[in-house]
Amino acid sequence: MKTLIIIALLFLTVAARSQSVLTLETGSTLGVLTGANLCVDVINGPGILYGGGNICGGLVGIEPVISDAQPTSFSMSQNYPNPFNPVTSIKYQIPKAAYLKIMLFDQLGREVGVLFDGNQQAGYYQATVDGTNLASGIYYCRITAEGFTKVIKMSLIK
Repeated sequence: MKTLIIIALLFLTVAARSQSVLTLETGSTLGVLTGANLCVDVINGPGILYGGGNICGGLVGIEPVISDAQPTSFSMSQNYPNPFNPVTSIKYQIPKAAYLKIMLFDQLGREVGVLFDGNQQAGYYQATVDGTNLASGIYYCRITAEGFTKVIKMSLIK
């Protein structure tokens, strides 16, 4: 009986705190058939997402940018386009493998979503934000990695 109660509590705890995240590895693809729905809070990874169904991820994509040069410092560029409707891209670079977190906040400082949270290899990357499910307004994107922090201001106009 104790085991059943512990499992039930664990299930309720996980269900209450769960977030749907889809990660596509390099070279992977995911198709959504017409009439089907793929709804997750975060879609990230360098794979390809396609289809005729409803793809409703609010924050979409982290993909490596091919370059022969190795970055020498942490950096994040201003999103482009800005203002945006509904999609914008943010380029960033990391000089060495590091734990990285990229978060999106509304103008009141409330967390809207997490673009990336994990270890990432050195290189140049591009994050894509889809504001389809967000309200018009000012948003802030913050990147943190090994003591480096930068915040950019983004405007979503619908």
